[in-house]
Formats: sequence, C-alpha cells, structure tokens
Amino acid sequence: MFQGKPAVPDVSASARIFIAFLLAFIVVTRWLLAPHRLYYFDSGNFALALDHFNPALHQPQPPGYPLFVALSKIIYIWVARPERVFLIAGLLGACAATLLVRILAADLFGRAAGLLAAALLASNPVFWFGGLTNQIRIFLAVSALGVALLSWRAVTRPASPGWFYAVFGALGIAGGFRPVEATLLVPVVLWAWWQTGRGFRRLALGAAVTALTALPWLAATVIAAGGPLRFVGIIHDYAQDQFQGTSAVYGATRQAAYGMVAEAFVWNFFGSLAWIWAVPLVIRHSWGPGAGRKFQLLALGFLPPFLFSSIIHIGDPDQALASVSILCVFGGGALAAVLERFGSRRVFTLACAMIVVHTVLFFKPPSKLARAASYKAVAEVDGMNRTALNAIQSLRRDGPLTIVDWGSSVAWRHLQYYFPDDYVVVLPGDPSIPASPGASSIMVYHREGMDAPQGAAGWIRPGTRRIVCLVPVDVTSPEFSSWHHLGNAYYSLYYRDYSGSRSIRIGSFTLISPKDTETFVPPSALNRM
Repeated sequence: MFQGKPAVPDVSASARIFIAFLLAFIVVTRWLLAPHRLYYFDSGNFALALDHFNPALHQPQPPGYPLFVALSKIIYIWVARPERVFLIAGLLGACAATLLVRILAADLFGRAAGLLAAALLASNPVFWFGGLTNQIRIFLAVSALGVALLSWRAVTRPASPGWFYAVFGALGIAGGFRPVEATLLVPVVLWAWWQTGRGFRRLALGAAVTALTALPWLAATVIAAGGPLRFVGIIHDYAQDQFQGTSAVYGATRQAAYGMVAEAFVWNFFGSLAWIWAVPLVIRHSWGPGAGRKFQLLALGFLPPFLFSSIIHIGDPDQALASVSILCVFGGGALAAVLERFGSRRVFTLACAMIVVHTVLFFKPPSKLARAASYKAVAEVDGMNRTALNAIQSLRRDGPLTIVDWGSSVAWRHLQYYFPDDYVVVLPGDPSIPASPGASSIMVYHREGMDAPQGAAGWIRPGTRRIVCLVPVDVTSPEFSSWHHLGNAYYSLYYRDYSGSRSIRIGSFTLISPKDTETFVPPSALNRM
C-alpha cells in the first residue's frame, strides 16, 4: 500500500481516519491550551484592528496583514471575544496547512511520506506554539506549502496551464497575509516558470495574475494607512525599528546578530529532532523520477525564509513556520524512505511516534532557546497577563483608572484594549535606569486615540479614582513605599487612591490633573497620530 510513490495522496479509509485524527488533534490541543488573554503585543494590535483597520495606528502593525484581518473580521461577526476569533482563524490555517503538506509530500515522495509529513507538521512544537499565540504566522506555512504544491503541479502537469497561473495567483494571496512572505516565495515561482518553458510572455501574464490578486488588499491597506507615500514611510520606519537591534544589515552588534542566527537555527530545526536520525539511513536512497527537481523545489522553499530569519529578522519562534513546513515535507520523505528500506508498513505507528516525540519536546524543551517555543512560555506569559489584567479589573470596580506602564512585561497594548475607557500612560525607559535628559515624551492612550504631551508630563484621566502603575517585577523603588502593591513572580503592580486635587510624581515624570493647570489641553484636542 505504501511502497509506491504515486503523485496522489492516499485515499484509503485508514488514511482518511488518520488525517481526521490529526485535524482533531490540532483542534483539541489548541483549544484546550489556548491563552485566556491576548498573548503578544501584536495580538493587541490585531484586536484593535477588528474594529478599525489602520496600519498607520498599528491596528495592526505594519504592513497590515489585510487578508488575515479580513478573515478575522468575518469570524468576528459570530464570535465576540478576540482571543477566540484569532484561535479559530489559526485552527482554519493549521488544518489547511496540514492538508497541504500531506498532498505536497505525497506528490514528491509517495503516500507514506504524505501521512508522515502531516503528522510532523500538525505536532511540530513551533507550529503548535504559533497556533496558540500568534495565529497570523500559521499562514506562513499555508503560503509556503500552497505555492510549493502549485509549483510542483505546474511542472509535473504541463498539459494543464491553469496550474502555472494558479502559482502566481497564490503568490498574490500569500502577500496579503504577509507581504515579505510573497517576496521570499518568488524563487519558487520563478523555478516553476523556468521548468515549464521560460517563455517571457507567460511570465508577464503570470505577473499580471499576481498583480490582480494583490491589488484589492494592497489598495485597501494603502488607503487605510493614508496614501502611498505615508504607507511607504510607515513600512520603512517599522523595518528600521524592528531590525536594527538584531540584524547586522541594519547596524546591530555582532553579538546580537549571532544571537539571531542561533535563534533562527534552533527554531527551524527544533522539531527536526524527532526525525533527523532517519537522514543518514537514507542518504543514498533512490528518490524516484525527477529527484533533482524535488530537492530543488524544497531548497528554494526553505533557504530564502531561513536566510531571512538568520540575517534580517526573526523575533519569535513561529516566524520560522514557512521554512519549518518545508522541513516537514523532507522529514516525511526521509521517514517514508526508512520504512521502504526496511520493508516496514508501520506508517501509522511511526507517525504516532513522531507525534509523541514532538509533544514531549513541546512540554519539555531541551534548551533555553527551544523553551521560547514551548508550552512553558505560553503558560508563563498567559499567567502574567491574566493575573495582572484581572487585578486591574478588580481595582476598576471603584471607578475609572489612570494606568501607567513603566517598562512592565505586561503589554501596554493589552491595557489599551481591555480598558478602553481609561487612560494608559506609557513612560519611556526603565525605572531601574535614570531617565536621560533627552528622553522621549510620555504617551497617553485612550478611546479617542493617542496623545503625546510635551516634556515629562502626562495626563490623568478626568474622574480617576485610582492610579495604577505596572513596573518590572524586580523593581522595588522607595517612591512606591506609600503605594499598595500587588503582583507575583511575573509582574509587579502598585496602586494608590486619587482624589483629583493634586498631580502625581513617578520617578522623573509627572502626571497632571486637569484641576492643577489652567493650560490643560484635553486629549481630544491634541494632534492625533
């Protein structure tokens, strides 16, 4: 049953049952372990985008991810909680990626490889982590696998030109989920063109298909951001801000650049520990007709995203999911070759063993870097967010708050989303480090938008009953000696009652009450971002 290498996935009853099991595994494990609150800072950006899409306001962060926002908005019609909205969107993407990896691996290496690759991806620790924390990144795998599959079909089925143009259409759609992803997939698309005749007329028509599929989401994003020039400026500034700390190309230190290379390597190959042992056993295996083209496709699908992660940017484990998904295709092929070499038909047994190994890696990571893609990281961050936000919610029962974030690990974007009627005041710097003379202005976030008061003074919300200040967990400043304290091992929260009759001093910053100055300018009158 699994000895041949037909270019179609296995449709036997046992195979269908196993794929159904994998999809159920994805749904159950993600749903049961999902964070109770928004996870990343970026998650707050996406939550705000559900009501108002504008990359200029980081709703969500540039470049906007318009197709993911559109998908989430559709789900939002029926599901009120953003945490569940994004979880459902991620489940849809994860199931799609699992089906795509099965078909692609079966096309390349046979039916057994398809089932094994599906098991490897569905349980991969980084894929699992992305499905729980930042679901937009699941669509990196969907895009990479979709474009690779269509490219292979275009090359192996030249009599059906629709496959070729579908590759270019998929590239335009992939850009709507992450524009840089479309750029990284261009080598795969050009490979399909090169392998199918290299006609420049066909290339021009393909490019037109990409433009037509990208134009709707690109136009909507540019308009929402305020026009082409503003959009380009936003992208440039965001790239500088994100990349300069870790990429040598953007001026990062050698130590920081090496650290990013290590992250890219670990997060890409972390899940490969389950199957890497199979590679030496099949290094001389006959991979069937067109073996050279198969590995060309996988190399072009893997190397550009991996090199981008290593040299330009990777901030979180799930940003590696495009290259991780391609590794799972190769892993499925390698495991299937081992079975063929030893005459074994225990495909489902081996697939289940891979799921068990991946599950152990997800809950018991072998290294510090691997821990960032584990359930331990998910549980700690969710515990911090949940307890801190619940504590603030309990304080708010007595009336409105002014919430101050001074270098806390609790994202101020979450504070802004969960407490839209209060002011969220973001102080620059870290309370353990004295403020420099040229420190950035205090930022004040509230329902109407964002304000940047001049100097080191920020606004107190009119009607405030309590001032709440979140600081790093290890900060024990004497200035908070008269404040009440709440917190645990992951966050530290100080609060005090406020009568409305005086300003509040926090470090070198001052929070100003409207009653304290005749020159107070209400936030609604200040210039909006």
